[in-house]
Order: sequence, then C-alpha cells, then structure tokens
Amino acid sequence: MYKKNIHSLTLSGMLAVIALLLSFFSFAVPFLPPFLKFDFTFIPLFMALLLIDYKHALLVSLLKNFLHFALITHEPTGAIANLAVEFIFLSIIVLFYKKGFTKVIIGGVVATLAITAFMSLFNYFVLLPAYGYIMDLADITKNVKTIVTAGIIPFNLLKGALVTFLFFVTIKVYENIPTTIKARFS
Repeated sequence: MYKKNIHSLTLSGMLAVIALLLSFFSFAVPFLPPFLKFDFTFIPLFMALLLIDYKHALLVSLLKNFLHFALITHEPTGAIANLAVEFIFLSIIVLFYKKGFTKVIIGGVVATLAITAFMSLFNYFVLLPAYGYIMDLADITKNVKTIVTAGIIPFNLLKGALVTFLFFVTIKVYENIPTTIKARFS
C-alpha cells in the first residue's frame, strides 16, 4: 500500500511537470483574443486519470496551475481559469470514460457545453473584470460582453472539441502501455 502511494504521488508530480512544460507549446487562434490559447496540458491530466485515478488527475491539475502561476505568469486569472476548465472537464469525463466510445463522445459534448457555459459566466462576472483591474486595462472592463460573446464562447467550444479529441488519443496511448506498468498504479 505504501509503495503504491509513493508511486502514485511521484507519477502525479512528474505528470504535473510534464503538463507545465507542455504549457510552453501553446498557440493562439486567429480571430480570437490573443490571451486565449490552446495547449496540450490535458494529456498528462488524462494519463493521470487513466493510470492512477480521478483524485490524482485533479492533483496534477492543481500542481500544474500552481507552478504555472508561481514560476511563469504571476497573475492569477489565467491559472484560475485553467483550473476551473480542467476540474469541470475531468469531473464530467470521468463519468463517461469507462462506458464505451459513444458515451465518451457524449461526455465530451456535455463537458464542452459545461465549460462553455461556466466560463462564459465566470469570465463575464469575475475573471475579465479582475484581469482588467489587475493589468490596468480599461478597455477590457468596458467590453466584457463583446469579449465573452465573440471570444470566450467560440474558444471554449473549440477547446472542448480539441480536448475531447486529445482524450481519445490518450486512451489509444494508454491501451498500448504494457500491463506490467499499469499494474503498479492500479
């Protein structure tokens, strides 16, 4: 039992660092606000979910976002937004991922709609006004409705589709991991 916990915690830490490194390979979407970027940090979260469990996937997300805030950006709004999206997506997809291909697609659609709705409201009422205040950008606080409608909603719909695709890719990679390695964490 003790050895399994050490393995799980060590793997969680390593996956958090891998997710942090993957956050450097982000790209913006044309025609959307430049602060909205896609990255591949969900892959280590999904590996934690598949190899260990849901609790450790949330731990990887928490560690990655804390490290990103503490070491790289030093502004809390992006880390809070990432944490919220990752928690929501993981919490919904965990309900569907063991039930077959079509259920995972349904889970991906539900998770995409959930992050889109939540992040639209969260950005409108909390994050964008806070970001505009922290960065002293009055144009953001004056144009919150436009940013949410033309930027946040399309971005989260695209991100949900990309993350669902990444989950399928991660499942295929997971299926090719030798069972001896999987047995250490299950």
